[in-house]
Amino acid sequence: MRVFYSAQYLDYSDRLALVSIGLVREDGGTYYAVNRGLSASHVLADPSLRTAAWPHLPTRGDRHLDRSHPDVKVRSRIAAEVTDFLAAVPDLELWSWRGAHAHVLLCQLYGTELDLPDAVPDWTNDLRQEAHRLGVDPDELPDQQTRRHHALDDARHLLILARCLDAAAVTDAAELAGHAPGRGW
Repeated sequence: MRVFYSAQYLDYSDRLALVSIGLVREDGGTYYAVNRGLSASHVLADPSLRTAAWPHLPTRGDRHLDRSHPDVKVRSRIAAEVTDFLAAVPDLELWSWRGAHAHVLLCQLYGTELDLPDAVPDWTNDLRQEAHRLGVDPDELPDQQTRRHHALDDARHLLILARCLDAAAVTDAAELAGHAPGRGW
């Protein structure tokens, strides 16, 4: 079963620091968490995170993370819960948009790639690359109708994009076989 995930993060050039992570299984199961250890001042100093991600985080006032909110958790708890979430998935495949970057962030949740628990695959499939392989222009895919840059809503949208790409793959296979039903997301 495929699991789609997205994360908001701070890029410190030598490492990525998790802000929030959202995962969605094909069967509809979800997981969402915000890193309790994130530096609110660093998030607010980053213009794109300040305008795109910060408004979706549980906050108290305009400059403080609400550390009492149930979605706000320490990184080690997030890592354990992500592991439990993924361990329950049969035939697990991880998918993200620009999966290489997402996978580095996922690995850093545990330390390094060598520290990944057995339940977590050592690679993430890439929806952007799949679109390219299928000849699908990303601009032709549906726009996100929910909160952009909210990690869980972004992951839900990745599931929608995957279903569109699944349809494109079926269309391409039919065209190769001489049947052209046409694309329709």
